[in-house]
Amino acid sequence: MQEIVITGLPAILLAFASALFITWYYIPKVIKVVRDRHLEDKPGFNKIHKRDIPTLGGIGIFGGFIFGFLVGINGYMPGLSYFTAAMVFLLFVGIKNDLVFLNPRKKLWAELAVAVLVAVFTNIHFTHFHGLLGITNIPPVASYIVTVFLIVFIINAVNLIDGIDGLAGSVGIIASLVFGVFFFLSGDYGYTIMAAALLGALIAFLRYNLSEGPKKIFMGDSGSLVTGFALAVMAVRFNELVAAGGAVLDLKSAPAVSIAILIIPLYDTLRVMTLRLRDGKSIFIGDKRHIHHLMLSAGLSHKRATLYISLFNIFIIAVAFLLDGLGILLLGIVLLSLCLIATRLLNLAVERRMEADVHTLIEVPGVAEVTKVG
Repeated sequence: MQEIVITGLPAILLAFASALFITWYYIPKVIKVVRDRHLEDKPGFNKIHKRDIPTLGGIGIFGGFIFGFLVGINGYMPGLSYFTAAMVFLLFVGIKNDLVFLNPRKKLWAELAVAVLVAVFTNIHFTHFHGLLGITNIPPVASYIVTVFLIVFIINAVNLIDGIDGLAGSVGIIASLVFGVFFFLSGDYGYTIMAAALLGALIAFLRYNLSEGPKKIFMGDSGSLVTGFALAVMAVRFNELVAAGGAVLDLKSAPAVSIAILIIPLYDTLRVMTLRLRDGKSIFIGDKRHIHHLMLSAGLSHKRATLYISLFNIFIIAVAFLLDGLGILLLGIVLLSLCLIATRLLNLAVERRMEADVHTLIEVPGVAEVTKVG
């Protein structure tokens, strides 16, 4: 019997549809097991939710993604076994942290391990700096170091923004859609299939994550680590595709454009790390100074905050593609300036909200006296 080989657009659609279906179908099964075994994520320090919510949504995301990816990839990608092994390893690291607790430094070592695995044993690594600071081709050792650092950073960045309903999933959807369209138009069907599988899985997950009923579930580290890793790999491929001259657009500022695609997790992580270091605190200890926390402090709901952040992400991506000709450094400055302006406006909104709350307390009879006694 002749082997059936599905390639091109049908393979991409198959990857998307199968990932969406499997995640959609299995997440309710995960929710049932979590509830039956009382494994819900409970309210506590640095947590916003007020009731027990099932976690481990990453199992559904991983299941849909890896099935769709493997069904559609069909030999397009070299080093597939190493990428899959790294993804499975990260899934189990995430499950361990979701269920018990994993020391942040041990989690970091696990992320370093998978980054080294794909950087050394696959073609997923940076080889070109696109003329940044006058540097084009880079030697192998520097290539591995830069690749490992950026993969680990992106994984953690995506992990850190998973603090309100829908945010990490929405950012992943936007990034995988942009990367996927770029890869497809460039004729790189292997990575298009990867993006399509992640897109399908995240869309299905978001349907449950944004619900307020009994089928609500969190992504957890099992989901954010897997999602961050896939996005990191796509970011590396994006830059290498442009450097090799195989992209649909001859981007002059590919590194800055790829940063724009992942601007929310990257900027927020850099910002929070800077604030923690400034205050003499460990970068591994969580707090409530992320952008999404500010949005909630400004009076926005989870869904509205996610919507506004997502729209800003799309805006930054559009600016990056439109102003690509500025060059990497200048475009990077423009993107950073826009982020800083947006953050300042957000801080002003938080301050106005706090002032309004103080005035409300003063105006309510009896509240001022109670406050003074306390």
